[in-house]
Amino acid sequence: MPTVVRHPGSPFWYAAWMGADGKGGKKLILRSTKLKDRTKAMALAIEYAEADSKAVAGMLFEAQARKVVNSILERTGTGDGIRTPSIEAHFKGWLQNQEAHKRAGTAARYGKVVREFLAHLGSRASKPLGSLAPAEIETFIGKRLNAGLAPGTVNLDGKIIRAVLNRARRQGLITTNPAEAVDLPSAEGVERVIFTAPEVKMLMDAAEPEWRTLILVGYYTGQRLTDCTKMAWADVDLAAGTWSLRQGKTDAKLLVPLHPALLQHLEGLAGTDTAAEFVMPHMAELGPGGRHGLSEGFKRVARKAGVDTMPVKGGGKRMICRRSFHALRHSFTSALLNAGVSPELRMKLTGHKSAEVHRGYSHAELATLKSAVAKLPSVV
Repeated sequence: MPTVVRHPGSPFWYAAWMGADGKGGKKLILRSTKLKDRTKAMALAIEYAEADSKAVAGMLFEAQARKVVNSILERTGTGDGIRTPSIEAHFKGWLQNQEAHKRAGTAARYGKVVREFLAHLGSRASKPLGSLAPAEIETFIGKRLNAGLAPGTVNLDGKIIRAVLNRARRQGLITTNPAEAVDLPSAEGVERVIFTAPEVKMLMDAAEPEWRTLILVGYYTGQRLTDCTKMAWADVDLAAGTWSLRQGKTDAKLLVPLHPALLQHLEGLAGTDTAAEFVMPHMAELGPGGRHGLSEGFKRVARKAGVDTMPVKGGGKRMICRRSFHALRHSFTSALLNAGVSPELRMKLTGHKSAEVHRGYSHAELATLKSAVAKLPSVV
């Protein structure tokens, strides 16, 4: 039975009891109740003692501990109780903060991961944040890999979840980040292989009208699939031969000069009497994913043209093409490299901010490399 004593020189009563030390012995525990009423202090001391005994016996579970602490906060008037947001509430709160401060493309990427992770948890998402276990995050990562997503994509998913939980740790909502105990797949992506100019012509010849336009825009501007499909007539200056766009992924504003072949093609489209907001109205309505999405559509064009997309096995059972539509971005950058265009100008055209990332898009052709080596003086 605990006792309650008044500490010398203090207006508060202190609770003292003999607690177990976990080794079969006893230890004197002294805790301030911060209460002046002896009866209330005794009741709180009893709660302390019971919690201590259960903890030593391995029987103090999270819900019971929370109840004890909430009782203490209520008695002492120091708070309304422990902040215990649910997993769902914290993740959605974090996402709301990101949507207010991040670029639209970045916030959308974060939102997709948060929604899919909460869907993976199901009813568990309503449980307290502190109950989230590493195993639940690990099964989500495994599920994403088995669905055929690229390791680099899943790696980023895991980092987003870590960021959400790191915020909770900094706020004192959790003491450790369970996501840090989960191993993420290597971020190494599939190495892209470029299309040659003759292969791009083969794709063009096999494509329907809007696909022909989309392939031309991709090859001659090096922009991403979604940005290309959203090319609006209002952003195209045929007189100046330029296209103004804001990249969806980076939110960067670019002014892209139009290659003469692309400009001539767009002038032909502008000469029709059909009024439309977008250069490719049907494409602008489609998303990149899904069986009927643009990525699969590009594969069908390539098969029809007899151009190898070079599929390789990605994460899980899914096959990933080394030569997808995105390879046109690599082709654009590499063609500029082989034509002797400087890295600084190439990065301005593609919108790359990192020289390291840009290097991954620049593939030197063998003839260019041979020409460089041939410039060395002969020593024979």
